[in-house]
Amino acid sequence: MTTARGGSVAALGAIVTGALMLQVAGTIVNVLVPLRMAVANQPPLLIGLVASAYSLGFLLGCFTMPSLVRRIGHIRGFAVFAALQAVFTLSFPLLPEAWWGASRLVMGLAAAGHGICIESWISGQASGAKRGRIFGMYQILNRVAMIGSQIGVGYLAIQSHDVFLYASMAFSIALIPVALTRARGPESNDVVSVGLRTLWQHAPAAVVGCLYVGLVSGPLTSVIPAYGILSGLDQKATILLTAGIQLGALLMQWPMSLLADRVASRLIMLIAVSIVAVAAALLATLLNLDVAQSRIWLFGLFALIGGCSVPLYTVAVTHAYFRIGRDQAVGLSAQLLFLWGAGSALGPVAATAMMQLFGPQGMLGYIMMLSLFVAIYIALRISRKPSPAFVEGEPVGIAPTIPDIEMTKR
Repeated sequence: MTTARGGSVAALGAIVTGALMLQVAGTIVNVLVPLRMAVANQPPLLIGLVASAYSLGFLLGCFTMPSLVRRIGHIRGFAVFAALQAVFTLSFPLLPEAWWGASRLVMGLAAAGHGICIESWISGQASGAKRGRIFGMYQILNRVAMIGSQIGVGYLAIQSHDVFLYASMAFSIALIPVALTRARGPESNDVVSVGLRTLWQHAPAAVVGCLYVGLVSGPLTSVIPAYGILSGLDQKATILLTAGIQLGALLMQWPMSLLADRVASRLIMLIAVSIVAVAAALLATLLNLDVAQSRIWLFGLFALIGGCSVPLYTVAVTHAYFRIGRDQAVGLSAQLLFLWGAGSALGPVAATAMMQLFGPQGMLGYIMMLSLFVAIYIALRISRKPSPAFVEGEPVGIAPTIPDIEMTKR
């Protein structure tokens, strides 16, 4: 039993180390692409379309990558996806900005494969009572890597194409710990696919939560660098704004993850999205009135928006596993990532369309209206179907798995 536990720890250590390197590389590209396009005076809608191309690729990958992971295994799949990301990162200096969407599409496909490998690997090893905290710790480490990468980009020569070389190197390094591990990845011979209809029937809050996080975090990650430039910030201040959002998410990740194991998930979602709506409305009002210390309000309230929205993905994932069960880890991870990817594909286009119509602050109007709508929906769900009580990390009255739902094996 000790050997099996040691193998699990080794496997988790390898995949998390590789995932952190992927986060460093992906963050560099996520910051550089919209920032470089904004500096080149590309229209906001084109910036949003390029950002959505990545999310669209991610969305398509959620359909196609589970079967590939099942066929070749988690370790080989991880290596293939890292190689694809490294190669297409090198294409940006070679292509005009109008064609960057094609490279981002392929990188999104590979990122979906990585997400399925990582999340199903972690969830397959985690016990029900600690799953939220394990996911939360993984997200915290990811957030630290993201913030460090964002700040690092701010102090590099942004106009230099060498920065893309650094990102490509990081993608390549990510596959080394995973390829070297002797531990076996999760068994994936019988991947059970959880349909969206089943997920909606048993965990509608998880569906709405994952969609919401994608719709908000997509613009907060891929459009905020352009928002900063268009709002009159210089490049370093824009990088700090982007990092501040992730810092807010980092500070709130662990509390939300801990609460997800002990408190009704829908209540956490309701409180968090309500705070986001109020913060976005307040910031839009203050910026419109041009009050003193507006930059401090800008950084502080955007950090609050990031802190109350981005970590909700962990809450939604935990809610889904409570309702559906851990036995369908790969299939369930694919569907949750699909929902997040759908939101991330639509979010940047919707946010930049609002910016095109109403100026940079259209971003805040988009976030406010979306958060208000989700808050109303979750409040109605709670009023119609109260949450069950929790005992030792599991909801009373809900089995760890649901045997009577219709599953399909792919």
